[in-house]
Amino acid sequence: MRSRFVHPETAVLTLANGDTLVVRRRLNIGEQRASYRACTDLITDPDGTTRAVPNPLLIGVAKVAAYLVDWHFSGDDQPVRGLDLAQRIAVLDNLDPDDFFELKAAVDAHELATIAARLEEKKILSGETTAPPTSVSPSVAAGASSGSAA
Repeated sequence: MRSRFVHPETAVLTLANGDTLVVRRRLNIGEQRASYRACTDLITDPDGTTRAVPNPLLIGVAKVAAYLVDWHFSGDDQPVRGLDLAQRIAVLDNLDPDDFFELKAAVDAHELATIAARLEEKKILSGETTAPPTSVSPSVAAGASSGSAA
């Protein structure tokens, strides 16, 4: 039986040069909400009201930081284990752009694979099938009749 709670499981993603990322297998709603919050700017309108506005420049880094638990880089890696979301974003901001986009691509692929697996799990548990029907009803265009022959 499937649990409605996200358990703190991790996965290891291997990058092109053998470096690895330790990431959350899935985000729980609190982690997802924190990621969304981290990619918004607070704007004060002329009337004094404040509102949150999504900042597209922060979406990728907020998602990578939300999934990231640790990494193992050959060379000069900075520790990220135990840092909060804002601190992980600050460390990610110091990466070379090409290296950041490699991490983002790995996290995006991991997220898509996890979503696909979760959908498949839900299908199996609900008894839903993707098998075609056992018989096909002929259509009128194929010459079937719905009345008696005259």
